[in-house]
Amino acid sequence: MTLQELEAQREALLAALSAPDSVTFGDRSMRHRSPEQIRTALQQVDAEIAKAKAAADTAAPRSRVIRVYTGKGL
Repeated sequence: MTLQELEAQREALLAALSAPDSVTFGDRSMRHRSPEQIRTALQQVDAEIAKAKAAADTAAPRSRVIRVYTGKGL
């Protein structure tokens, strides 16, 4: 996953952590994961973000070479 995707996933987990555990509307109900499970997933995403940032910091910049070839077209 890219760093932006990981950060978006982290924001979604934080939003789920602040949401109520269960919601009932009419005859339907929905139950979210427990806060402990969300915190565990959040820790895993934070570790992945740290790895991605460390890899980006240590990666050597790409060297770019532009080669130009000319000819008379014959």
